[in-house]
Amino acid sequence: MNRRAISMLEIIIAVAILVVAVVPLFTLMSKQTTDTGLVASQAYAINKASETLNAFLDNVPFAAIRQGNPGYLAVDDISKMAKFTRYDDNWAKKMSTMLFNNTKKESLGYPCKGIIEDARGTAYLIHLKVEDVCSGEKLSKPERIQIGTSYPDGAPAEFSDKNEIAFAFLRNPSALSDGSWMESYAKKLNESGKPVSELDLPTQVSEAPENLYNDMGITLPAGAPSFLNPTAERYFPKMVTQKTAYKTTEQFSWCSMKKLIIQVQWNNKSQYLKEPENEAGDIQRLHLMTMKGDLD
Repeated sequence: MNRRAISMLEIIIAVAILVVAVVPLFTLMSKQTTDTGLVASQAYAINKASETLNAFLDNVPFAAIRQGNPGYLAVDDISKMAKFTRYDDNWAKKMSTMLFNNTKKESLGYPCKGIIEDARGTAYLIHLKVEDVCSGEKLSKPERIQIGTSYPDGAPAEFSDKNEIAFAFLRNPSALSDGSWMESYAKKLNESGKPVSELDLPTQVSEAPENLYNDMGITLPAGAPSFLNPTAERYFPKMVTQKTAYKTTEQFSWCSMKKLIIQVQWNNKSQYLKEPENEAGDIQRLHLMTMKGDLD
């Protein structure tokens, strides 16, 4: 019987073929693991950023959020006010710990910056920048203009430019409260040619204090009432807010909005997963922004 042993050369060739086949497989598996880790980190960062901003919008009073990069949670100068008594230093400390894993108080308050870890052990640097949207003056009353007779077919007259956040609208027509005028509404849904309710009126309906209503002797546009030269009003948020509780000077004392910009940063290199500020690795960043109005 002839027997043929496997030579060393054949073993080497077989091992080489196995290595050539297996190495790409391990490389692919390693890349998939890295990609999965990056996706998981991104998902965690998005959730944490959204959670933090929602907490500031819903659970942190406007007066407790202070401008800075990072911003601060501060209540020492407002906690004695009647509407802020529940927001004491103990509350600020707990909120800072929950959002930023940070309990070290500074002269300006609790900094909105800290490092947290996810369940996988990856660390994230959470950094919230706060910008006050302020004005050095307080307007005494809203502005009012008539927008012209060409609207809506032509461009309406506009308010003068103002470097402030503003809300403008057309005033509701006082004629809607008049009983005889209201009778022109449809009483049944199947009646045609008449609006069923105020929601069915055209957008150009507004009060014209120095002109007759179109429906009081002047020819109506087809299908709906309208008015000549409507009046527009413009309001600024600081008209309905008080002076910011923590400002002692007139300059920038009327603050009606705050811009909140959050950054979540982490390091994608395995050896730096617990060092989100180490630029030697693969730094990843995510940003979200929102605005908070003074509704306190």
